[in-house]
Amino acid sequence: MNNYFIDTSALFKRYIPESGTDELDNILNQEGIFFISDLTIIEVISNLKRKNEISGEIDKELYEKIKSEFFNDIAGEKIRTARISSDTIIEAINIIGQSYITPIDSLQLATALQIKSERGNVVFICSDKKLGNMAEKQGLEVLAI
Repeated sequence: MNNYFIDTSALFKRYIPESGTDELDNILNQEGIFFISDLTIIEVISNLKRKNEISGEIDKELYEKIKSEFFNDIAGEKIRTARISSDTIIEAINIIGQSYITPIDSLQLATALQIKSERGNVVFICSDKKLGNMAEKQGLEVLAI
């Protein structure tokens, strides 16, 4: 059974239809364990709020509905969360030391590497080409959507 780590760029497609949504839905319907970092929770809610309050792409009712669906996915363990520990932070710093990457992306990548070290395998799912390339350099199998 595969373990998957879903970066925010890809996970957001589950809740806001865009290019790659169908592909992510197909992946989530496969057998496997799907992880996100604790940080992803904040990123998803912040991005939803931006679409509600700043760009006006979604109204308050849809914001609340999507937020509820997201939390239900976590509560029902469709998507599991991985803690960001002090070891994860140290790994993120090491990643930054190798090549520039944003702090948030370094934490996402370090979390995926943590899961790989604990479970033996992980497929890194993302929509960010630069992050996907960095993940491959770190020895992760990458699925770009």
